[in-house]
Amino acid sequence: MATASVLAVLVPSALAPGGRRLLRDPLRLGVVLFALSAVVSTVTSLSPWTSILGAHESYFGLLTFLAYAVLFFATRALCASVEDARRLALAPVVAAGVAATYAVVQIAGLDPILYARTADLGGFVRPFATLGHPNFLSAFLAMALPLVIVALDRALRNRQPVVAAVFALVAVLSGAAIAVAVSRGAWLAAAAAAAIVVGGAWAGARGRVAAVAAGVAGGTAAALGVLAVTLPAGGVVLRGLLERVRYFAESAGRQHIWRAAWDLFRDHPLTGTGLDTFQVAFADKRTPAYWAIEWNASPARAHNEALNLLATQGALGGVAVLAVVVGALLAVRRALRAGADRGLVVALAAGVAAFAVQDLFSFTVAACGTLVVTQAALLSRLAEPIGTAPARDGLTSHALAVAIVTLVAIPVLALNLSAAPLLDEPARVIGGLLVLLALLAGAAAVFALEQHGRASVLAERARSRPAARTWDRSRVALAVRWAIGAILLAGLVVRPFAAARAAYRGVLLTPDAPAAAVRSLEQAVALEPFTELYWVKLGAAAHALARASDQAEARRQALERARTAYERAARLVPANSYDHANLGRVLADLARDGATRPATALAAFDRALAMDPNNAYFYVDAANAALAMDDVDHAQAYAARGAALYPRFAIPRAQLGHLAMLRGRPAEGAALLQAALDGEWYGAERGRAGAASNLAAAWLQLGKPAEATAAARLALSLAPSTVEARFNLGKALEAQGRRAEAIDEYRRLLQQRPDYEPARSSLRALGAS
Repeated sequence: MATASVLAVLVPSALAPGGRRLLRDPLRLGVVLFALSAVVSTVTSLSPWTSILGAHESYFGLLTFLAYAVLFFATRALCASVEDARRLALAPVVAAGVAATYAVVQIAGLDPILYARTADLGGFVRPFATLGHPNFLSAFLAMALPLVIVALDRALRNRQPVVAAVFALVAVLSGAAIAVAVSRGAWLAAAAAAAIVVGGAWAGARGRVAAVAAGVAGGTAAALGVLAVTLPAGGVVLRGLLERVRYFAESAGRQHIWRAAWDLFRDHPLTGTGLDTFQVAFADKRTPAYWAIEWNASPARAHNEALNLLATQGALGGVAVLAVVVGALLAVRRALRAGADRGLVVALAAGVAAFAVQDLFSFTVAACGTLVVTQAALLSRLAEPIGTAPARDGLTSHALAVAIVTLVAIPVLALNLSAAPLLDEPARVIGGLLVLLALLAGAAAVFALEQHGRASVLAERARSRPAARTWDRSRVALAVRWAIGAILLAGLVVRPFAAARAAYRGVLLTPDAPAAAVRSLEQAVALEPFTELYWVKLGAAAHALARASDQAEARRQALERARTAYERAARLVPANSYDHANLGRVLADLARDGATRPATALAAFDRALAMDPNNAYFYVDAANAALAMDDVDHAQAYAARGAALYPRFAIPRAQLGHLAMLRGRPAEGAALLQAALDGEWYGAERGRAGAASNLAAAWLQLGKPAEATAAARLALSLAPSTVEARFNLGKALEAQGRRAEAIDEYRRLLQQRPDYEPARSSLRALGAS
């Protein structure tokens, strides 16, 4: 977005191509049509603000689409020669070297940064490097690898052995990273790219490129063998890789997502549900079978960009992307005929093809999206008559750009480091140094490749000292453009970044300091009032503050603040079922305090369930809310519906057991609670402890103290601080005549809760104190 903001004002002529030129270049026409279809689907979206800004964890909204369009046209305009295209194509080479090295560092257990969320497979933590997820890492590397091979071929032809060695290492590490990331889509993408590179090399009588590609493949295989033998986790890595190969075609969860995407397209055939609204729209199509496979997961995208496009942009989007595909194929054909740099054209085509293949199993993220847009723009430019050499050398600008990027990347890495893990495991410092070394080596190799056969940068600067500058109308216009660019940067980049930082602080503070979290999140919503996520997080922080408050008025104010925040979120995205469920939870607490009618809370839950009828936790939350408001009948109905949908899900069955006991049916309650304890809790250990404690109470009512003892001990093993479970254990021991043990349990309980009168009364009844 920052790049697009600057380019939009510095190269305005590139953004307004004439109609005749558009018709002569089908790829440019396809990009324009694609952007127009995005605008149309935003206007007709079921959630316009989501379509404009993008969904959380996706951010593929209209602003992103327009930024891609700006990047495409500006790249075409700024590449005035084949040499410019070659230089720009070297940027992904440096990025690939850093990402691939980082991936190997992670496999070796030397990652200098500790991450909370990782992707595991069979005990193997898949590397994700600088891209956040293994699938995105391997997709980016599959797209960049053809460009690395072209750079390596150039270095070999220039007889630069050191530079060639650097690029060869980048290529081999990239191939190894693609393999160990175990992304099936990226494997297919790399295979497609390799086929195009080799086929293009043979068709153009460039056997050396094919030999280089074969050498990279052999080096990758050797590198994988070395990693498997030398690294402590090498065996785990190899098993994870083999497991993914063995189950290559398995995709049970994605089949449900793909079917839902097709159903959404059938429901909204012309313009789709709206740009980047797949997650919101998916709720109505989610089936119990999918929920059972991907428990409590809501996909942000369809994991197939073609289906995602049809679902969110409809047939208009489909026609537009078809125009882009046809335009890209024609651009490749024309660029090959132009013959400016056949190897570069083939590498760019291979990168675009790799993107298309992996996107059939994944979705577009910023790193891959910017790369494919740049590759497509270069293909479009090379398809037109273009000079071999630039009007000016530009080596100085290239050197300056490489230096700036390198210098900026170093503090960015440093800002993400924390001292604790590095002090605990000093070997992690080596990992950080290796990543920095990869950055410096890649930047130096790229500069050396461009410097070859030219005068030094300093000499060039000395020969061409700029003349004294005078302010004319063109310079004034340029200054105005820079000012406009600064305003765009402030509005589209700086302000959202500040809001995101404030929201991040608030989320971190919510569990332990909810009052401070509310203040931080208030700043976030003030900066970005149309971002639904920040209002949701503000509501959660205010709700946590209300639950932590022991003063009635302060609790009431916090609940009202949470209610206002959730209502604002629901107005921004009315189709998001989770916003209505969040509102229902707050309204239930307000109703319990007499601040609103219970029917309003139940109505919010009913709206959520109407939008997302197979959401297991909505039934649980609705039942808990009804129970808190003493509405036993509605609690029974919600819990029964949840248990019927998911018979193995323990929580609604435990709720039914508790309700049976409230109705005076302990035998039925005991059976339901025992079934719940044998069911699936999905990490809700405190809930399981509560069910075990309730089961102990049921056995006591049925006169079975031995069974009650076992249930109470289970509850305490899961949650030792559960007061009711310890009291039930004392009663069970007392019923079995184990007086001393019962007294010990009561005393232990009073140490924990001195004001717990039932335990004190039981001690008095036993003649103890």
